[in-house]
Amino acid sequence: MKILHFHDSPHIHGGATQYLNHVLAALSDAGHQNHLFSISPRIESINLAHHHTFEYKWAKSPIQRRKDFFGIHQPLADKLNAVIAEIAPDLIHIHNCATFRKTVFSTILYSELKSVMTVHDFSLNWNASPQLQTGGLKSFLANLVNRPQHNKSREIVLDSVDMFLCPTKAIMDGLNLPVSKSLIHRLPIYPVAQAELPVDKLRMFFAGTLFRSKGVDVLLDALSMLEPSIEFELEIAGSGDQLVDLQQQVDHHGLSGRVRFLGQLSAAEMNNAYHRANLQVLPSRVPENSPLTVLEAGIRGRPSIASHAGGVPELVSGSRGWTFLPESSPDLANKIREIANDLDALAVRGGNMQKWVHIEFDPHRHWAQLQSNYKQLIS
Repeated sequence: MKILHFHDSPHIHGGATQYLNHVLAALSDAGHQNHLFSISPRIESINLAHHHTFEYKWAKSPIQRRKDFFGIHQPLADKLNAVIAEIAPDLIHIHNCATFRKTVFSTILYSELKSVMTVHDFSLNWNASPQLQTGGLKSFLANLVNRPQHNKSREIVLDSVDMFLCPTKAIMDGLNLPVSKSLIHRLPIYPVAQAELPVDKLRMFFAGTLFRSKGVDVLLDALSMLEPSIEFELEIAGSGDQLVDLQQQVDHHGLSGRVRFLGQLSAAEMNNAYHRANLQVLPSRVPENSPLTVLEAGIRGRPSIASHAGGVPELVSGSRGWTFLPESSPDLANKIREIANDLDALAVRGGNMQKWVHIEFDPHRHWAQLQSNYKQLIS
């Protein structure tokens, strides 16, 4: 089978890109041919027959940029149509498309190419859209203009995609996707060698992009509220535009002896960081769908505490972890305090999470289901 994958920015490290790389490897091993189309620099992968790219020539006029992003950008449509005609794929698999939605999905719709989309985030919901602005008259006016355009793009997505693959039920329900063409399809999480859970003190770990949306500042404020008698350490992996502000916040709160910034880590370094920790923390301001850090910590027997939003409650419900009120440092501080005073609960909930991830996120089942979905579409 010949598959054309679409990912607007595969050079940006994140959950969608990580999943894309797993998909390319698994399908290549199964004998399928992969092509990739993106609006970004080329990436290197032995699992790609070819990487087709489109370079957007940044318009100087904000009005023109708005037309390009929200309307039909003909150069992009022409390039995507040419690639589809050249390789004649059996279907297209959309992984991430945050910009040029009207152009991309209209092109796919009129090509009559069968399409499947793995839904990685809640941005099709206006309330979770990055276009949504808050505060003041300027934001109100911007939302008044942007919301209709967002909704039109959403309608085109719903019309053009033949099958939505949803890692959580929360995203299927939260986006109100058509039940007739939507399936729960858990992400693949690979088993790893186990390491004993440290229980000497609370050892927390955050991994992700250091943008405001990830809420690391909320976590640091929560830690500053803890009593000096509570022993803890926090390691922060990742990079982003909030790094300097977060480092200054650590200094301001006098946490420099207990908080370490690790930067961008390799796969081996990430594994070691997970194993040093006994609690993974995800304090996102935005609703997360099926965050890989929660699952990757879980497969290692490490539970998580995360914002009670999006798909997170579905992942850590029962006794598999903890949630707290989004953007509430006091609530997060209270939960961390409770955990620090009952370290035995980490092993119990971490063990429960590990067993559940092993079953629900089995890679072999994931890839078999994906190929079955492909065959169903093109039969």
